[in-house]
Amino acid sequence: MLTDMLEYLERTVRRVPEKIAFCDDREKLTFGELEEASRRIGTALAAEGQRKNVAILMNSRSICNIPAIYGALYAGWAYAPLDISMPGEQLFRILQRLEPGAILADEKGEKALLNLPETGVPVIRFWDAVSGQQDEERLRQIREKRSALDSMSILYTSGSTGIPKGSVQTEGAYLHWTEATIRVYGFDETVTFGNQSPFFYANSIIDIFPPVALGATVYLLPAGILNFPKKLIECLNEHRITELTMTPSSFIGIANAGVLERDSLPWLRYGIMSGESMPWQPLKVWMEAATSADWWHFYGSTEMFSVAVGKVCPQNCAGERLPVGKPFSGVHLLFLDEQGGEASPGMPGEMLVSSPWVSVGYHRDDARTGAAWVTDPRNQGDGERFYRSGDIGYMREDGQLMVLGRRDTQIKHRGYRMELGEVEAALRSIPGWRDGCVLFDGRSGKVGCFFTGELDEKEVKRELKKRIVHYMMPDIFIHREELPYTANMKLDRARLRSIMEEQTYA
Repeated sequence: MLTDMLEYLERTVRRVPEKIAFCDDREKLTFGELEEASRRIGTALAAEGQRKNVAILMNSRSICNIPAIYGALYAGWAYAPLDISMPGEQLFRILQRLEPGAILADEKGEKALLNLPETGVPVIRFWDAVSGQQDEERLRQIREKRSALDSMSILYTSGSTGIPKGSVQTEGAYLHWTEATIRVYGFDETVTFGNQSPFFYANSIIDIFPPVALGATVYLLPAGILNFPKKLIECLNEHRITELTMTPSSFIGIANAGVLERDSLPWLRYGIMSGESMPWQPLKVWMEAATSADWWHFYGSTEMFSVAVGKVCPQNCAGERLPVGKPFSGVHLLFLDEQGGEASPGMPGEMLVSSPWVSVGYHRDDARTGAAWVTDPRNQGDGERFYRSGDIGYMREDGQLMVLGRRDTQIKHRGYRMELGEVEAALRSIPGWRDGCVLFDGRSGKVGCFFTGELDEKEVKRELKKRIVHYMMPDIFIHREELPYTANMKLDRARLRSIMEEQTYA
């Protein structure tokens, strides 16, 4: 393992400086050009001081994000990519919490700033920075003082209070994660990564750091292409994409569009599903379309990056909830029961996670950091620090991790304790099921089921009765032509909960 993340880039530049590192339909960036642009941006940032945070306000689908990120590394700063499409009030609140030493913005980022109150933070225009001169001696001095324990990124994720949380990862965390990710998937320089995740989303890191370390090419899929499934398939083939990481919701949407035919994706070698549980039927459609691909399910979050990963075994998963694979080497898992003790082997419990790349906490948020990170509750004396994931799971006898749902989706319904994730798993096994979710309204005590597709309420109820006990049956069934999604392509459960409340209390 190398000593800092910049060594990966510089090693690749020495080997293949002219190879395309990142490209889209409009522009391309070689590894040599990436290093040059990053050093210039690093020099511009370094002029503002040492060891600060830089807010990156840029078009989230632009190649320019990559030299911005590496420029922050050259300056010795932590980078914080922000979603410029979020409401101005929320963006301003994040900037206040972040207290960046500078804002690095492109034209779209500058427009977003015009709608905010004055931040008092210096704004560095991306094109001014990338057109400036390098200060090699200044960058060398910064590099000598940098430690693997220094913060490298602050990635914002939604918070239950409506205030986003800035998860802080160190450079050492990225070093360990990059090595482990390349090793477990078997990536090499021949892989062409298809980037679909916006760069403010933690899923995008798999499309940045392993490719740079390997000297592999990344193609940025056009913005909004998931709304045009046929075009997506054409694009994947035209650019011979061999790796694609998306949320299950995205994979499901394309599978349900009817554009995937057998062997229609001959170039795809890695299909990686992240963030949510993937149902079997749409996965089968993808597996038949990309028969040369290995299909991987992984479990993680912004705070934890990857926890467990494994190839899907088609012989064993028809109609079953998919496991998320075996924990990475160096990952320690604890499962706590409702009393806070260690759950018995094979019994579900809240997952606590320790690994070399778990976040060190939330930026400038001691209260939520203290609630989410705890010292080993078994009191074994080694002081190991765990992140409370809030997810419920257990280890199967074969060492595969099963994730059942969120701790806060365990409810009491009709006098019985139940897990909403069990109902969702049952729904996914219904023939003809497309997409949906199950939510709980605490005020009314009612469970609601949202669903799309050609099934009607009567059919869904009939099939559910075959699969769940009576007290788990939802009280409300809401059919919609389409379901809302967040910018990260996960079901927008907050919006659906509002819809359910409107219908319940109308």
